[in-house]
Amino acid sequence: MIADFFTSTWLLWVLLSVAGFLFWRSRSSKYFLYVFNRYLLALMTLLIVSGIVFSLMEVLPGDCAEKYIAYKSSQGEMITQADIAAERSRMGLDRSLIVRWSSWITDLTLRGDLGFSCAKRQSVNIALGDRFWMSFGFCIAGLLFAYLIAVPFGILSAYMINKPWLDKNPKYNKKQRWINSIGLSFNKVLDLKLRMISYLGLALPNFLLALSIILLYVFAGEPVPTGLFSDQWSAEPWFAVSGFQYGKLTDFLSHIWLPIFVIGWAATALQLQTVRALVVDESNKLYVDAARARGVDGMSLWVGYPVRHSISPLFNSIGFDFQRIFNDLPIVAIVIGMTDSAALLIEALAMTNDQEMAAAILFLVALVVISMNFITDIVLAAVDPRVRNSVLG
Repeated sequence: MIADFFTSTWLLWVLLSVAGFLFWRSRSSKYFLYVFNRYLLALMTLLIVSGIVFSLMEVLPGDCAEKYIAYKSSQGEMITQADIAAERSRMGLDRSLIVRWSSWITDLTLRGDLGFSCAKRQSVNIALGDRFWMSFGFCIAGLLFAYLIAVPFGILSAYMINKPWLDKNPKYNKKQRWINSIGLSFNKVLDLKLRMISYLGLALPNFLLALSIILLYVFAGEPVPTGLFSDQWSAEPWFAVSGFQYGKLTDFLSHIWLPIFVIGWAATALQLQTVRALVVDESNKLYVDAARARGVDGMSLWVGYPVRHSISPLFNSIGFDFQRIFNDLPIVAIVIGMTDSAALLIEALAMTNDQEMAAAILFLVALVVISMNFITDIVLAAVDPRVRNSVLG
């Protein structure tokens, strides 16, 4: 009996165990006191977010019972107002908002139960299945794509902002200046192209980019890489009698690049501008001039001072970038035929009014964003002396 109780309320005990450990360590460590306070703040934020999300779902016109009854009516059945009331009662939609939210958040906190999908007629956990993890993977891959491009090229763009096209330094001979000028001109042209791409990324919506790529495939007479697999491989297992099917992996990779590229497009453009602005701002500070006066020059100066101190603020933007990418994912998912949780969110909001399904997906996104911000806060407090001194006194 006791084992069943602990098993059915596992999530609550995990949360309490983490809180207890942090509280125990916080009695003798200012750093863990900071982590403990941030942990409690994250939990309170999640509680408030859950209430806001659940309340917003109430604003949607109609409810799942009306949608279901309307569907049955379209099939030729005679529907009365009593049928609608009975269906709302069966789904629990006749209860007050506070009661339904309290029941939902209690089940979520105790055992990680995201509720019941009235449209799918099954648990939200089962209906979501691996779809949320698929969306999570797309967003993480899009973030990696954005940062791997934006950080190095943003630094290069900042480095080249005040550089001339030609090297006229008299300490070099004519041949050396000519070689240096070729390198400078190449980097300046690359910087101009990067700026054009970043401006285009901010101006061109993701779904329009996806449509453009699809049209290019159509005009070229090539199969459009929509979905996760082609028709040939969609029903095939990953492992056959002969072993792992590398053909399915190749087919998957030929499709998966499109959503990753499209959802990472705007994030790359924005981060490119952000990195460039941060590095340029740091390079104009007095401590950089002091290092230059001590004889530090070239890439040693650039990497050791402005670049090093510009990276920390990027950590704080990871959670917000994830949210921005996920906000773009639903429309992109529809355009390129994805079946992840983003497409399921659009279905729940626009078609079925499945409030608990939509609330669950939005809550999971908020959970990821808040968790990322929590992790980045405690990591920065541990590794960045400026943050550590400010939070630990």
